[in-house]
Amino acid sequence: MQVFTLFSKFKKALTRAILAFIATIIVCTPAQAAEVVNGKLHLRFAIAPMRPTPSQTIKEFEPIFKYLADQLGATYEIVSPESWAAISVAMTNGHVDVGWLGPWGYVLSNKKAGTEVLATVKYRGEPFYKALIVGRADLPIKKWPEDAKGLKLSLSDQGNTSGWLIPMAYFKSIGIDPASYFEYREGATFGQNESQIQHGLIDLGSDMDRGRNGMIEAGQIDPSKSKIVWESSKLPNDAISVPKDFDPALKARITEILTSLSEEKAQSLMGSGYNGFVKAKHSDYKVIEDAGRILGKL
Repeated sequence: MQVFTLFSKFKKALTRAILAFIATIIVCTPAQAAEVVNGKLHLRFAIAPMRPTPSQTIKEFEPIFKYLADQLGATYEIVSPESWAAISVAMTNGHVDVGWLGPWGYVLSNKKAGTEVLATVKYRGEPFYKALIVGRADLPIKKWPEDAKGLKLSLSDQGNTSGWLIPMAYFKSIGIDPASYFEYREGATFGQNESQIQHGLIDLGSDMDRGRNGMIEAGQIDPSKSKIVWESSKLPNDAISVPKDFDPALKARITEILTSLSEEKAQSLMGSGYNGFVKAKHSDYKVIEDAGRILGKL
């Protein structure tokens, strides 16, 4: 009986010690560290679909990521998914170390996984942009949206800020259900929307000012074949983001490298019009969170 009692006490003590050890590991585990390959920091970069195709996006924007990696003495890999929702999911699931996320994608990933914003992208000197609804140039729209009732409207995927979230929140605020008010579809990219408008396949499509400007400047669309019929107020621009508990020293260094770039240097490393970064905090994206709540998505 005494032996059993001693063994029981030993077992309980051992169990307490093991639990204490596990707790120590959990509490003392360092912040999430990026992968090290062959003795060098290796970063997984991802960028939202800024251009009509992933290859075009990477061609125009990979230089800024290469610059960042070089400054950090790191190797890297980079991907650009075809949808704004996909990059948010990738960040949320821990497949990305540093992501260029759309504002809504960042807010969703922050809500689900604690993703942190380090910097906001500047476009033409400002960390803001606008959502657009573009229409065929020959549309007889004098009063919006009344004159557009029954027309073919295409919005982007539900992970897209200016292509879906902001237009949908706007329509809801004025009592319109796009599914019944228009001949409605969703899920297209900005490039697809603009192309289909150009070819008369749809009447209206969502876009963003910076994306439309970029396509015009690149000769990908003819601005004489379309017109802007609605635009939003200013929205916070895209978010340079990292996972929750990312290494604090690395976060600080990434933020410093990006926000210290001159506009001239930044423009040389990115697509037309993109010329820098400013430090950011979560509250900068409140207007995006508000739109998400209007639609019951948060």
